[in-house]
Amino acid sequence: MATSKLPVETLPTWAMFNDVDLVDVEAREIPGCGLGLLVNKELSREEETFDIPTLLRIPYELVLSAKAVESYAKVDKNFRQLLDVCGHKMVLSDRPKTTMKGGVSTPWTEYVKFLPPQVPVTTLWTEQERILEEYKDHVLTNSQSATAAKIVTLTDEFDELRETSEALPFWNELFWESDKVSLIDWARVDAWFRSRCLELPKSGEAMVPVLDLANHSAQANAYYEENSKDEVVLLLRPGCRVLSGDEMTISYGDAKSGAEMLFSYGFIDPASAADRITLPLAPLEDDPLGKAKLHIFGGAPSVEFDRTNGTLSWKSPFAYFLCLNEEDGLDFRVLQDTGGSRELKVFWQEEDVTDTTTSFEQHIDGHPLVQIFRLRVVTVLQDLVAGQLERLATGMSLDDLDASLSEGGLICGACITAAATLREQETSLLEAAMKSLEDQKTQLLADENVVAYLGSMEVAQNELVEAEASNDEEDFS
Repeated sequence: MATSKLPVETLPTWAMFNDVDLVDVEAREIPGCGLGLLVNKELSREEETFDIPTLLRIPYELVLSAKAVESYAKVDKNFRQLLDVCGHKMVLSDRPKTTMKGGVSTPWTEYVKFLPPQVPVTTLWTEQERILEEYKDHVLTNSQSATAAKIVTLTDEFDELRETSEALPFWNELFWESDKVSLIDWARVDAWFRSRCLELPKSGEAMVPVLDLANHSAQANAYYEENSKDEVVLLLRPGCRVLSGDEMTISYGDAKSGAEMLFSYGFIDPASAADRITLPLAPLEDDPLGKAKLHIFGGAPSVEFDRTNGTLSWKSPFAYFLCLNEEDGLDFRVLQDTGGSRELKVFWQEEDVTDTTTSFEQHIDGHPLVQIFRLRVVTVLQDLVAGQLERLATGMSLDDLDASLSEGGLICGACITAAATLREQETSLLEAAMKSLEDQKTQLLADENVVAYLGSMEVAQNELVEAEASNDEEDFS
C-alpha cells in the first residue's frame, strides 16, 4: 500500500491540531538513527525534587492500545466488521485516500506518514540480506528460528485477513480489488508495532505518537509515564542535565538478548543487551521415546545460557527429560478416561508426572543415579555447544560476506554490522558456556557414585566381550 510521506518539519503542525505538547523537544533527523527527539533548551533536574521538567505531553485519546482499537470500532462500522471477522487483529489506520464512504479518519491516519517505510527488523530484510538469515547457522544462532517462525505467522495472518475480509464489500474494494495491500504492508505494520510499542503503566502495550520517536540508550536521560489525566508524558530523569541540542533518549529495557533486540527493534545495543542465548534441543537420534517426549513436554525444548557479572549459568528443563530412558524408570502409557477419550501419559518411577514434565530436574533428586543423569545432561549440552561453535568457526567470514554482498548495493551495511555484533556476542558466550560445562563434567566424573557406576559398566562391558570371544572359539572348534 503506497502512502505519501510527510516531512518531519510538518510534525509540529500535526501536533498542534491534535493537542500534543512538544514542550522542550523537537523531532529531528539523527545521523545513523533515523528520527529522534532533541531538547531545545538547557534543562536539569535534581535527584530529590518535585520540579520535574516535562518534555512532551500526549493526550490519552491518541494512545493506540487495545482499548483504543475497541473505541474506534464503536464509531466506524466497517472497522467493527473487520475486527469481528479477523479475530481482533490490530490494524493501523493506514488507509489510502479514497472516495468510499464509511471510513472515519483519526490522527493516526496522518501520523503513520511520518513513520519510516523501512524498518531494519529481520522480517523486513531483503532477499539478499536474508543470506545472513540463511547464514545464521553460522552467525545469528538465536534469532533465526524466531525470524522464520514470524514470517510464517505473518503470511498465515495475511492470508486469513484476505480470505475473511474479501467477503466484506467495503474492505474488498479498498484492499483487494485493486491489490492495494500486500504481504509486505502487513509485515511493515507488524514491524512498526514491534519496534515502537511501549509498556505503559496503565494502558499496557501501546503505540504513542511522537514519543515513539525517542531512541534507546543504556544511559537514558528521560523516561515516560502516565499522569493523573491519563496523558503520556516524557520527563527528565533525576540527576540529569542536558544542553540545547542534546538528544533525549529512553531505555527500552535490559531484559532482551542481542538476538531479541535485533528481532524486535532492528539494532543491537551491546551496553544494554542481556548476555543470553537460547539454543533449540532435539531428541537424541536413537531415542525411541523422542517423539513422545516432544509431544508431551510442557515447555520449549531448548536450553538457555546466561552470563551475569561474568558468571555463566544455564537452564534447560527439557534436557533432563531428554536424557531419561525406559530403563531409568520413565514410562509412557496411553490411558482412557471416563469419557472414553484416550490420552498420552508419562510416568516417572510409577508416578504420573504428565502435568510436571518441566520439573524433571526436581523429579530425579534422591534417585541413586541422579549424578549419572546430570552427567548425561551436561554431555548432551556440551555436544550441542561444540557443534554451534564449530559452525561459527567454519562459516564464511563476515568480511567476505561484506565484500561480496555490498558490491552493487545488494545488502545494507547495517545488516552486516548487526550480524557481526551478534556473532561476536554469541561466540563469546558459547565459549564461556563450553568452559563451564567442561568444569561441571569434570566435577561429575570425580563423584564417587559416578566413578562406581562407570566402573561397573566397564566391568560388565568387558565380561560381555569375553563371553562373545568365548562363544566364537567354541563355534570354531
